[in-house]
Amino acid sequence: MHIRSLIAATAVGAIGLAACGSGSAYDAPAAAPSTTATNAPAVTVAARDSSLGSVLVDGTQLTLYGLTKDDAGMPTCVDACAVAWPPLTIAGTSLPPGLDASVFSIVSRPDGTHQLKAGKWPLYHYVGDAAPGDVNGQGSGGVWFVVTPTGGLHKT
Repeated sequence: MHIRSLIAATAVGAIGLAACGSGSAYDAPAAAPSTTATNAPAVTVAARDSSLGSVLVDGTQLTLYGLTKDDAGMPTCVDACAVAWPPLTIAGTSLPPGLDASVFSIVSRPDGTHQLKAGKWPLYHYVGDAAPGDVNGQGSGGVWFVVTPTGGLHKT
C-alpha cells in the first residue's frame, strides 16, 4: 500500500510541476476551484530548522514555499498548479493571532479565498513533502523555494 501511495504522490507532483512550469497555468481564469490546504479559524506558522537552515512551517510542521512568479504579491498558482502546491489559506481577512504583522499579511486568491503571505510571498505547501523537515519542493522548476522566517525566499 505504501508503494502505491508513493507512486500516486509522485504522479500528482509530476503533473503539478508540469502545470506550474508552463505559462498557461498562471493565466488561468479567475473561476478556479477552491483548493484549501488549511481552512481553519486559526493558523499556526513557525520557524523550523531544516537541511536548508531555518524555514517557515505550518502547524503540522510541514515546510512552506513561495513561488517566484508571485513577485507582485498576488497568488498565481491556481487550478492544476494548486493541486500540487496547495495554498495556505485562512478563514477571513484578519491576521491569525500570534503572527507578526511586520512579516505576515493576507491576500485574496482568484477563487475568493484568503491566503497567508510572508513578506511579499503567498505561502504554499508541496504535496511531495510528507514529513516534518521535508524540503522536497525546494528549487522545483526553478521557481519554487522555501520561505525564510523573515519572509524571503531561500534560493540555493
